Amino acid sequence: DWLGPIKLGWHTKPPLVMNVKPEVKEDFDINPGVQLIEVDGKSTHHLDRRAVLKLLLAPGTTAAFDQPRADRIDAAAEALHHASKPQSEWVGKFRLLWTKPPTVLGALPGAIEGYQQPVGAGDLVVAVDGVPVSRSDREDVRKLMMQGIGKLVLAPSFEGTVRAGAVLALEAPPSDPEWVGPFQFRWTVPPSLADILPEVQSNFAVPLEPGDVLDSVDGCTWQQGDRDEVLRRLTNFAGLLSFTPFGSFDQEVQADARTALDQADSEVNQLGPFTVQWTDPPTFLWIAESAQSHFSRRITHGDR
Repeated sequence: DWLGPIKLGWHTKPPLVMNVKPEVKEDFDINPGVQLIEVDGKSTHHLDRRAVLKLLLAPGTTAAFDQPRADRIDAAAEALHHASKPQSEWVGKFRLLWTKPPTVLGALPGAIEGYQQPVGAGDLVVAVDGVPVSRSDREDVRKLMMQGIGKLVLAPSFEGTVRAGAVLALEAPPSDPEWVGPFQFRWTVPPSLADILPEVQSNFAVPLEPGDVLDSVDGCTWQQGDRDEVLRRLTNFAGLLSFTPFGSFDQEVQADARTALDQADSEVNQLGPFTVQWTDPPTFLWIAESAQSHFSRRITHGDR
């Protein structure tokens, strides 16, 4: 997970720093290969991901890291390398992403003969030759497909369509906007919707519209997630996407502006996602990450 400017891997205890944004390396001398050993004086040596994240949520949290070791630096680089590449391969005539159940990424010509329904990227393999594989490991699925007839039982899946779209997008040259399964994203920070296929609207309590901002994937948010980071999270998509409606941005700013008019002597006001100082012209002191998608370039402290 990216936690602000630091990416933590949960495959070790304590968690391992896998990547660090450049500005943090310069200011705090934190590098890949160190481990997060304490949070507010509490040891993380025996804590799982959820417990560590709960500690980090507390206001004013302090963290302690140990010294880097060569073997851990290599392990961090290797883990980062594998984390950036979704695990997929061709098995017979089908290309599968090794989720549980496996997700279809593609099929060779002729592979879909004998299937009543069209086979599409994102379909889930729920059985092979009548044997359920929803919880089977890669090797078991491969063995069933290669040693038997290899007849797949497939199920259309919203989650699978998103996962498959993310894998295929990672393999393609970047574009903006870009289709990822049923969504067309603009790669603002956070990403915003350019378009959406009507058939997936039923997965959301409130219909999505162009301009809505993607806040989180399966409960995980980001501060400065780039295209590849967002796509990698979507390759493991489990079903929960959170969006902020585009219109709420305007309404929030307008409501705060009306309140600010009653505070004639104030030199600084909060206007929705902005903190503004009333210089001439006005100066941005702060802007929420969720508002960045409304601008053609990134807004930073001191912009006017």
